[in-house]
Parts: sequence; structure tokens; C-alpha cells
Amino acid sequence: MTNATSRTFSLFSFGSNAQCQLSHSSAEDIDVPTRVGVWLPSPGSVDDVCVSSNGNHTLLLISGEVYATGDNTYGQCLASASARRISTFHKVDTCFAGTTFRASVVAAGWDFSVVIASSSTQDEIYVAGYGPRGQLGIGETTTAATPQLIRNFPPCGRRVRQACAGMGHTLVVLDDGTVYGWGQSRKGQLGPTNTSCAACWTPARVFFPDGFVPVKVVCGREFSAGIDGAGRIIVLHSGPDRHGVLDVPSQETVAGWTDFQCGWTTLHILLSSGRMVSWGNNSHCQHVPKTAPPFLRISCGSEHTVALARDGKMYAWGWGEHGNCGPREDDQVNVGHASPVFDAVDAKADEIVYLGAGCATSWIGYCVEGGI
Repeated sequence: MTNATSRTFSLFSFGSNAQCQLSHSSAEDIDVPTRVGVWLPSPGSVDDVCVSSNGNHTLLLISGEVYATGDNTYGQCLASASARRISTFHKVDTCFAGTTFRASVVAAGWDFSVVIASSSTQDEIYVAGYGPRGQLGIGETTTAATPQLIRNFPPCGRRVRQACAGMGHTLVVLDDGTVYGWGQSRKGQLGPTNTSCAACWTPARVFFPDGFVPVKVVCGREFSAGIDGAGRIIVLHSGPDRHGVLDVPSQETVAGWTDFQCGWTTLHILLSSGRMVSWGNNSHCQHVPKTAPPFLRISCGSEHTVALARDGKMYAWGWGEHGNCGPREDDQVNVGHASPVFDAVDAKADEIVYLGAGCATSWIGYCVEGGI
């Protein structure tokens, strides 16, 4: 899809919904893809859609506009904290509205949110929510009930190329390849130079080994990782490696990689062949099933994955207690096979413009000509 302006966009969600983080006001878990019952604008392209869901809240970015739903106890839905829960996606009245800035990145942490606003010449980073370990990046402030600007960052003249958030920390990659982060740091997730304290309260340089320039970074629960263009992978973690996240595959194994993602304690790589490579924790069947078909796209949540296969079907596997991998089979919590969830959406593969996975939540976005 190159242009969706003449199409109707629909977003489907399923999984954990106790705080309406699926944008369904029932506040009950949903185990089949169910259309979000609010009007949303059609994205201009595939790259104009992003869902970031963590903890019990969700951020949605469509063509520069930000929407939020779910738990808002600390203002993490970018709305007044007097509304402790947002039951369906609402459009956020950003503090940069009316300027030349437009939202370019959203990232949801456990109880906090990060929004990057971009103009033609610069980027600004706003945060909101709860950060008892520096998750807000604005100094030793633990709560921001309304969005706050991280001042004097990025450095003058630098642009943000990528950003992501985990349970308790955030990483930002700049256009010169340098990486910065803030939040929890004791376990080495912000690099070996930031382990002496439990938290980094403002953006700090995250150092990878000399000569390593990541083209993508990811945030796990207590680690960070980066991959370069040649497929070299570096995981930042100190202390006991209880989940095996440091057992990275060789460059030869991941040559021709097309995507790099992680969950809380598991990492995944998608290869150009459609094959997936997984390592780390597999206690909830997070690793790609041996019988999985070749995939076109993947999205990894806290402990599950959703994927669009080359056969046009959508699959899910991993920890599925809340229905985020589809209907539970008997009382089975862990889904160890690629469970098809595509048919419930009734869309064609080339109409699917977005796949997303969060903290026990799953998301499908697609566009069709006219109404649905």
C-alpha cells in the first residue's frame, strides 16, 4: 500500500482490557480481533501508523496525530490525570498543537509515555506519567500529570532516528548513530557506564563497543539490544543472565535480516527468507514455533508474537492468558504453535497495513476501499 487516503482504515484489537487499553469500554478481555468502535483517520502510508501498548495504556499514532486509551492514573494517556481511565481512543491535544511540529514517534512504557514531535528542522521529546526510577527523563521528578518537554535534548543540530521504551527505560538513536537513554539502569540496560546508580534521571549516553553503530535498538524488561547493518548484535545487560538473552546468534545466522524485535525476556529476528530466529526465555512458548510458515511481518509483545505469513494468514503464539493469541484452547495459557487469528478479521493480506503487539494486547490495522 502506497497511499491510503481514498481508503477506510479500521483497527482491531484483542487481549487484555482491564483498563480499556484495547479501546473497548467493556473493560473485559477480548479473545477475537474486534474492531475499535471509534472513528479513526486513514493513514497516508504504512509508515504513518504505529501502536505502542504497555502496562495498561495504549498510544496510537496516525499521520502525525496522537490518540490514547486505557489507564490514566498518572496522566500517561496524555490527558488530565483527573480522568483516571480513558475508555476509548481520544485524540490528544498536544502541547505543540498549532505549531509546525507533528508527532513522529510514540512509545509507551509501563506507567509513562514518550512522544517525539518533529518539524522540518528539529525534534522535541515530551513525556508524561509516572517515573520513580527516572523513566520521565526530566530530572528527579517522578510524576508528570501533563506532557513535559525534555529540555536541551536532543543536542543542537541532531535529529531523532528511532526511539523505543521498555517497562522502565527509554532509548533514543540519533542521526549520527549515537544512542541515549534514561530510566532504570542498574541491570546494564543503559550500558556499562551507567550501572553505578539505579536510575538515570536525564538522557545519558549509552555506549556500545567501539565500532558498533546500531541501526535499530530494542528495550527488554531489564536489558537493551542493538543490531547493525551487517547483523552483528549487542545485548546490554549485567548480572546473571537468567533468561539467556546474551546467547546471541552469529552474524552468519542472521545475515539478510529485515526486522529485529524483543519482548520482556526474549529476542526475535525476521530474515529475508521469512524465517524467524528466537532466543532468550521460552517459558511461555515465546520462541517461534518449529512448524511456523515463512512470515512477511512480525510484532512482538511482552511475552507473545503476532505475525503475518506469506500464505496471507495471521498467526499468534506465546503467553495468551488474556486472549491476545486468540481463543484459549481448553485452559491452555501458553500457545506453543502458530495459532491462526486472521479469519476473525476477514481481510486480505495486502490490505493489512499494521500489526502490533503490546503487554498481552494484539492489534491489526487495515484499509479497504470505501466502507467496511
